[in-house]
Amino acid sequence: MNLGRVLRALWRVNVAEELQYGANFVASLLGTLFWIAMALLTLALFFRHTTRLGGWDYWEVVVLLGVFNALTGVVEAVFRPGIGELAEEVRSGTLDLILTRPVDAQLYATFRHLDLWRFADVALGLALAGYALARLGRWPSPVALVAFAVTLASAVAVVYAIWVALMSLAFWFVAVENLSVLFDAVYEAARYPVSAYPGALRFVFVYLVPIAWTTTIPAAALTGRLGPASALGAAGVALVALGLTRLLWRAALRRYTSAGG
Repeated sequence: MNLGRVLRALWRVNVAEELQYGANFVASLLGTLFWIAMALLTLALFFRHTTRLGGWDYWEVVVLLGVFNALTGVVEAVFRPGIGELAEEVRSGTLDLILTRPVDAQLYATFRHLDLWRFADVALGLALAGYALARLGRWPSPVALVAFAVTLASAVAVVYAIWVALMSLAFWFVAVENLSVLFDAVYEAARYPVSAYPGALRFVFVYLVPIAWTTTIPAAALTGRLGPASALGAAGVALVALGLTRLLWRAALRRYTSAGG
């Protein structure tokens, strides 16, 4: 089936479903505003004792926090309700219902369920980043904005690859529980600049579990700490991550024996 047609059909189904629960939008919005307020309070308390965090000043870290919140919105709107259910479906055998559909199984598993109201988190995160830039007095050039867009899109791809990799563990280790909790534990480190961590952790976050590419690089591109060329590196990392994820997905499906064994 045509990729565009599949995505449009899934979008229509999710919009129809979510419009029945408008109160979820208010709850989601209030929850996000509370989280942002607490995160800003934590940063303010930290910066009472220092002026830099890994070489970043307060408003630069707030830009990064905005990027983190925007990316979290994508995770909560798309990845968690979709691919995040994969481990349980492998254990229960209900993955069969996906594999028998005449569409790409990975595509369908990713976009079948959307929590559309959580896209408000993306808007709030970008608004926070924009406000912090205004406080810094830095206005990105058009080239810098393009670089930011590319690095942010690459960050979404990297986070998606991490999600698929973690969920795919269920094909080999059926008893694995709470894989999404494992992601949350790792992803929390992306709330701060990667330069704030010791050298060994920095190496891990750049090369092994590449969360540095999810928030630090886009925020650095937006604040002018990195040049537009950083977008090329981010895009390259994203393409490699997606390619490896696709290979892992195919290998995982070969291990799946379905509910009937």
